[in-house]
Amino acid sequence: MLKRIDELNFYELLEIEPSATPQDIHRAYDRIRKVYDPNSIALYSLFSPEETATIRRKIEDAYRTLMHEKQRNEYDHRLRDQQDLPELRPIPQPVPPLRPAPVVPDVLPEPVVRAAPPAPQPPATQPPAPQRAAPAAERKIVPPAVVTEFSGPAIKMLREQAGLTLRNVADITKISSRYIEHIENEAYAKLPARPYLRGFLVQYARVLGADPERFVADYLKRSASATVERPR
Repeated sequence: MLKRIDELNFYELLEIEPSATPQDIHRAYDRIRKVYDPNSIALYSLFSPEETATIRRKIEDAYRTLMHEKQRNEYDHRLRDQQDLPELRPIPQPVPPLRPAPVVPDVLPEPVVRAAPPAPQPPATQPPAPQRAAPAAERKIVPPAVVTEFSGPAIKMLREQAGLTLRNVADITKISSRYIEHIENEAYAKLPARPYLRGFLVQYARVLGADPERFVADYLKRSASATVERPR
């Protein structure tokens, strides 16, 4: 079941991965703070002023914690203990020192040009080499013009037109076929948190040859319309 906003951890609230860099965190903070601006007309029908203020305070706490290295490490380990963090951030590896550039003399010797030996000619009776079929991951499929919105049924239609099974898509994207089926059936309550769902949709769009930005925007808009909770 999808989490309510007050149940999201700091990474889910800012819609970033646990491996996000400080630059990623800062950009996400600027974007999500605008979404929950108190003057936003779109929030009036979703949250009361008190609820909006509570969400903005949590956004500020998330930003301060994740931008501070020591606090972020402590927070990551707390999430790991609560089994609420898929993977901890990788430990950065030291950068090897740069080697000095070689000294180039002012006058370079004239290059020696040698004629390349003639390429061996195949026998006249040798059949042409067979052309390698492009794997499914390299195929580009242009969505038909009738797809005006990337809904679950439209995504399933594109997959079937491409001759791909659920298992084919799972093998290419490394996403569980169970999640692929939930996406097509619009079973929003069975899908992961929004940051991870966004990543799944981007990979699925690339397999189908669709525009990832429009693909993700259409699907998340439908998901938000179906799962948003009215204020109590």
